[in-house]
Amino acid sequence: MLALASGACAEPTSTPPPSAELVAFVDTNPATDIVEVELVAEPATHEFLLGKPAEVWAFRDAAAEDSLATIPGPLLEAKLGDRVIVHFENRLPEGTTIHWHGLRVPNAADGTPVSQMIVPPGGRYDYEFVVVDAGMYWYHPHVNGDVQVERGLYAPIVIHGGVEPDVAADRVFVLDDVKVEADGALSTVTQFLDIMLGRQGNVVLVNGVANPTITSAAGSRERWRFVNAANGRYFNLELPEDRRFLVIGWDGGLLPEPYETQTLLIVPGERYDVLVELDAEPGDELALRTIFYDRGHDIPDTGPRDIVTITIDGEGPTPAALPESWAEVTEIPFDANTPRRAFVLREVEAEGDEAEPTFTINDEAYPDSTPIFGSPGDIEIWEIDNQSEMDHPFHLHGMSFQVLDAAGASVPRLGWKDTLNVPQDQTMRFVVQFGGEGNWMYHCHILEHAERGMMGELMIE
Repeated sequence: MLALASGACAEPTSTPPPSAELVAFVDTNPATDIVEVELVAEPATHEFLLGKPAEVWAFRDAAAEDSLATIPGPLLEAKLGDRVIVHFENRLPEGTTIHWHGLRVPNAADGTPVSQMIVPPGGRYDYEFVVVDAGMYWYHPHVNGDVQVERGLYAPIVIHGGVEPDVAADRVFVLDDVKVEADGALSTVTQFLDIMLGRQGNVVLVNGVANPTITSAAGSRERWRFVNAANGRYFNLELPEDRRFLVIGWDGGLLPEPYETQTLLIVPGERYDVLVELDAEPGDELALRTIFYDRGHDIPDTGPRDIVTITIDGEGPTPAALPESWAEVTEIPFDANTPRRAFVLREVEAEGDEAEPTFTINDEAYPDSTPIFGSPGDIEIWEIDNQSEMDHPFHLHGMSFQVLDAAGASVPRLGWKDTLNVPQDQTMRFVVQFGGEGNWMYHCHILEHAERGMMGELMIE
């Protein structure tokens, strides 16, 4: 499975003007239950500002004729039960890996430095796994993540399976932001606030484009799948005129009982699957926007920001009735005797003019931290106590969990999560059943925080 080789990294490739349309992988395997693809990471160019190309790092489908590296990278699609084989080649000037965020994969495919050797420049690595969960996921590096993801190395995954509601369009929206200079180049300046908050960009992107336009039909229903790939930005989404999202899925797939919400908070690493009823007239324009969310450190309210323009053109088909039943989610059993494990999140101020702040879990900064241990099938309740002045999105590799209430009891809204926002000065709890053997990471998904210590290692053996 592991195959490494040395070689020169590639020269930057040129990309066409950015489009909000995602490019899907070419499946090179004729078998109906195998998806086999060729993935390359390489230097490229991308226009965050129209007509001003920036040097970036991006993913490319090496099996597609005349392919170019894109931001986001190629969409990986498979169906429940498929075997996925990804032949990865690193043409970057530094080592990297691929982490399949949210997918339950064998430890050797998890893409962290504790589960595999870092793929060097010119090196190759084959990832292989069987898809066991339908839903929305994404892939990105897990080496020098705050820099590599910011440069453009991320892409979505859609695993099909389960209930399929009747929709006129099924769209994937990859949310991000970048810090761009006036000439269009990515900023190379890292300021104190970039570290404390996670890098906050001045250009907000959806599928690599600033405020793209989509065309929808009046009276139609659409399915929108969101993933937040930003280093640190929280997206708090809303539609105009009190329109609501019907949330049908979380990180780990469909919910047993969908629910409506007027605003949809999506933190870094999270995914949401929603239905939207486009009750508008032909010729109307609607704006999907992100509004202020107070995540700490006195972040100012800069007002609503449009991120997608929806143009209504023509009458759409009347959608069929929604399904009467959705997903079957079995509650993880626990009681008063279930082991509880406590994690305290803290921010540690820098000492000295040149020092950077660090971020700790249980007063330890990774990699100088103590691993925790468990066995496959163990059930535990994790208590994440955020004793810092800002929210932290907590991500667990290799397995999904079920969120509990403030006292650690079950909640009516059942579903699978692998990324959970822990608000400032609050404690969040979830119950988890450990998956397969291996070394699994858990960390804050504000990438500047993870790379500066807010990460730990779970060893299942």
